[in-house]
Amino acid sequence: MIVGFLGFGEVASTLSEILIEDGCEVVSSSNGRSLKTLKLIKGLGVKDLNSFKEVAENCDILISANTPSKAVSIGKKYGSIADNIFLDLNNISPKSTKKIGDVVGENFVDGAIISKVGSDESVIFLSGEKAEEIAILDHFGLSVKVISDKIGDASKLKILRSIYTKGVSALLIETFEIAKQLNLEEDLLNTLAISEGDKFRSSSKSRIKNSIKHSRRKYEEVDEIIDFLKEFENVNVEFIESMKNTFK
Repeated sequence: MIVGFLGFGEVASTLSEILIEDGCEVVSSSNGRSLKTLKLIKGLGVKDLNSFKEVAENCDILISANTPSKAVSIGKKYGSIADNIFLDLNNISPKSTKKIGDVVGENFVDGAIISKVGSDESVIFLSGEKAEEIAILDHFGLSVKVISDKIGDASKLKILRSIYTKGVSALLIETFEIAKQLNLEEDLLNTLAISEGDKFRSSSKSRIKNSIKHSRRKYEEVDEIIDFLKEFENVNVEFIESMKNTFK
């Protein structure tokens, strides 16, 4: 089994490490990427090909793990030339997912990483006609769950979850920014832990740190949420739009 990655950030590198450890061959390309990416690819034992075009043509499963703003253009460009299953793992709206699927066709599988990638709780939701074929990744260390054979179902669950998690993150960041100005950060943590439980202190700090570290990507993901919500009536899109500035 050969798995190829378009993009080699946190998601691709984490999944690559798991796949290789369980006997899967992984390919990607460092062409045009940073020295950091080159070292990461070589350090994990990923086969470094000359271009993403070559990656697309030389794997059994091609995975796109980029940023939301690039997902559709990359999916159209490389998914259309790949003679294999194309799996998109970007946090994009069902509408964006459909744009990729319309070009790639029946080989397209819609994916959603639920929970922190690489954690014990992490699971990859899949939907699409060939989702069952990708379930073989279960044999290479990844936890996967087929939702349906309909493109967009995994994306819908992903975007709904994203509305909740980013809403919580934005509220935490804004609340603790006020507490910081009042010099009450630790007191606030202790107060909230009374009602939210013992794990709140570590989980909230981790959520805030992660939001700041990946603020640009999360900012783009909020745009995908807004795109999704505009399809529905009686939804407070303005509230979500106001949340964007937290991640700017």
